[in-house]
Amino acid sequence: MLSHFENSLLTHSPFLPMSINDSKAPPPATHRAHLIKKIGPGILMAGAAIGVSHIVQSTRAGATYGIGLVWLVLVVNLLKYPFFEAGHRYTVATGETLLHGYRRLGPAFLYAFLALNTFTAIISIAGTTFVTAILTPKIPGLESLTPTQISALLLVAIFLLVSIGQYKWLSRIIKLMMTVLFFATVAAFLRSIGNANQPVPDSVPTEFWAVASLPFLIALMGWMPAPIELSVWQSLWIQASEKENKERTSRAEGSVDFHVGYIMTALLAAMFVALGAWVMYGSGESYASSSVGFTQQFVSLYTSKLGAWTAPIISAAAFTTLLSTTITVVDAYPRSLAAALRVAQPQLGGTERKTHMLMILATSMAGWLIIAYSAQNLTTLIDLITTAAFLTAPVFAYLNLRLALSEHLPEEYRPGLLYKAISWTGFAYLVGFSLLFLWQRFLT
Repeated sequence: MLSHFENSLLTHSPFLPMSINDSKAPPPATHRAHLIKKIGPGILMAGAAIGVSHIVQSTRAGATYGIGLVWLVLVVNLLKYPFFEAGHRYTVATGETLLHGYRRLGPAFLYAFLALNTFTAIISIAGTTFVTAILTPKIPGLESLTPTQISALLLVAIFLLVSIGQYKWLSRIIKLMMTVLFFATVAAFLRSIGNANQPVPDSVPTEFWAVASLPFLIALMGWMPAPIELSVWQSLWIQASEKENKERTSRAEGSVDFHVGYIMTALLAAMFVALGAWVMYGSGESYASSSVGFTQQFVSLYTSKLGAWTAPIISAAAFTTLLSTTITVVDAYPRSLAAALRVAQPQLGGTERKTHMLMILATSMAGWLIIAYSAQNLTTLIDLITTAAFLTAPVFAYLNLRLALSEHLPEEYRPGLLYKAISWTGFAYLVGFSLLFLWQRFLT
């Protein structure tokens, strides 16, 4: 039999597609093994999400505002859920990617995606690469390099890796890289329960409901759990997985795959907020804006609970996790741009792979230029990038919502009332907070 967790996802979730007839299902034990084997796009999604939004923004949220922001992180994950789930829903139902769905809605929708995704690709590559460079271990002979120079080396190395890699290797590498940090985070979180640092005398809590806190809250929510355009990557990864496995993804496989990855990202985000709160909140120590200070503070989240001996392990795990995120971002943003161009212009010359490689070069160079000109202050750079992601999110959310509710999705796959309610609530939240931020930024 399937586990209780798998059964609850497959039979009780109001969000899932009604999907493919599974009447010829294999025996339960074989079915479970097959489900585990097919988990891939969801883990890649988690690998892309568990990076800057978790390691930088979530810990900083806890350190600045305390444990109270855990609820906000969980609510944001819930409100963005339908827009990410659309990537799995549409592709499992139709065999097409979201990009084909956008074209079916009308050329303007696809070109809107192309324009905004080009912008978010460049700033996202800049943010993830720079934070990875900060946490890069000191390699003999390279100790004197600045994070900007290390960023350039990382981008070159990732380009070479992607140019010779394939889907199955990318999936395996990211699964491996995430494992150590995941269990270390869980261990540090469990050790921290009931063992929070005591606030220093006369410390004044920072109110997150204050108008002055809005810019940071927008930045926190921008990449929580990830930019919404990542849903397009999911649909591309599902197609790659189907090609690799030489069979279509069923309802059960797509459902478990997506939820394993999404639930993992939400829980880890909450744990990072808790660690930041229990280790740094009220300590009188502010979150460092410099690269060196940030590295030391992040590692201390773990060593203060698990012991100093864990410092090299945590540093390596954080680096490999962020490296996996950067590899994914550098590969997937240009891949989605290349695929969108081919869908928009089927007569385009050359191969999609060639277009993909050219897109990697162009977006990586543009991203590095952002790093080169704004790398002096880590928190300012990350806030700028994540705020831009939040302000573009309503457009990507609207595209996915329109598609999920459209006639292009087979009727049996269309969402139920609860899904629609969360979708429209989430869309209203994205639009409302974007307008509130713009009002606060430019009109007050």
